Amino acid sequence: MSSVFDVDFASFDTSGDFDERIKLSDLEGSMVVMEPLEYVASIETMHGVTDAVKANIHDVTGGRTYKEQLCFQRAIVAGLKGKIGQFVPGVVGKGVAKPGRSAPWVLHSPTEAQSQAAKDYLAAL
Repeated sequence: MSSVFDVDFASFDTSGDFDERIKLSDLEGSMVVMEPLEYVASIETMHGVTDAVKANIHDVTGGRTYKEQLCFQRAIVAGLKGKIGQFVPGVVGKGVAKPGRSAPWVLHSPTEAQSQAAKDYLAAL
């Protein structure tokens, strides 16, 4: 697995069914492995044109994989777009808020036990 990097998340959407959609807030405190599949430039959204990364989110703690989730948040897009085809492990949590803003979602470094659990989860897929 590649190394963890602190990035903030905003929202994920999916090209699949509603049942396959996951909000990052639902994963707070969970060990996850982000598997970026594709960098998608210039997607038209209700907030304008933006870039995204399509990724599988492996929820190691919950024992479930959410396929082809779209992430539109700039920092996570910037962090994951160079890691297409790699695994990016981390624990979902909140970062430090800038003045007047909400705290961003971040991936915190996992413990050795969490990293092993992630390896075991991926090996079982």
